[in-house]
Amino acid sequence: MAPDTKPTAPTPTTYEFLQDTPPGPSFERGWPVRTGDVDPERRVRLDGIARYAQDMANDEMFHRGFQATDPYWLVRRTIIDVLEPLHWPSDVTLTRWCESTSSRWCNMRITMTGSAGGRVETEGFWIRFNADNGMPTHISDGGMQYLTQYVTETRLRWKALNTEPMPAPSATDREFDLRATDFDPFQHLNNAAYWQLVEDDLSGDPLLAGPHRGIIEYLQPLPLGSRVQMRTVRDDAGYRLWLVRLGDDGVASDKPAATVSVVPLPGEKFAPAPPWPPEQVDAVEWKD
Repeated sequence: MAPDTKPTAPTPTTYEFLQDTPPGPSFERGWPVRTGDVDPERRVRLDGIARYAQDMANDEMFHRGFQATDPYWLVRRTIIDVLEPLHWPSDVTLTRWCESTSSRWCNMRITMTGSAGGRVETEGFWIRFNADNGMPTHISDGGMQYLTQYVTETRLRWKALNTEPMPAPSATDREFDLRATDFDPFQHLNNAAYWQLVEDDLSGDPLLAGPHRGIIEYLQPLPLGSRVQMRTVRDDAGYRLWLVRLGDDGVASDKPAATVSVVPLPGEKFAPAPPWPPEQVDAVEWKD
């Protein structure tokens, strides 16, 4: 009997993107890093990166005219590779392209580079859905024609990367309050709001001081009014977070609403951000 040669399922540390750079024309935008996106060390936070990716997707939809044919999308997974942090003050350039597709979903890549240094690679698993029933639906013919121009995979399938079982309830679990400002037009917790919880939990952690990969998988919606509990593990392998919805009786669901992993990537510890403010002078020549 031939040996079992079934490939090993990818994990947060072994998953690889299909493309390093866009193989053809792509969508590009740029804007200044704002102070609301950064931590006290002026590093663009993970929630800031998620917000950039979300805004970039929205910009491209309207730029291409897909709001008329393919207006409703949700993100099933976001991967963020911080290879070198973005900082304020600087401008960030974002390049977005489609890496792989199926008839109802696609993987969209975004590369982010900073004018003062910094490089972040992201991948989003986007699902086209029907607003009437909330179910996945076919991408339009025009949408598919555009998305499949340069892809290397047209049979994209969902495979979870955050597969570690959720731990049992413990004394370290904590409930947190959701704010009205955390929700999107569909009354679901905004994608970037999840990463604010991660940033708060990892504030000052050395894991964020070197190259790292963050992965979030959205498994169940968290609508307005939800009660949510955090369960976390932090060890040598990295950081894991399970968000669990609580019932009206305070009992936690046995299935997570979202899972997060943050793992180290190979590379040296990040250098400190350039000093700020620059050396002051007595006067400047004002720009018109």
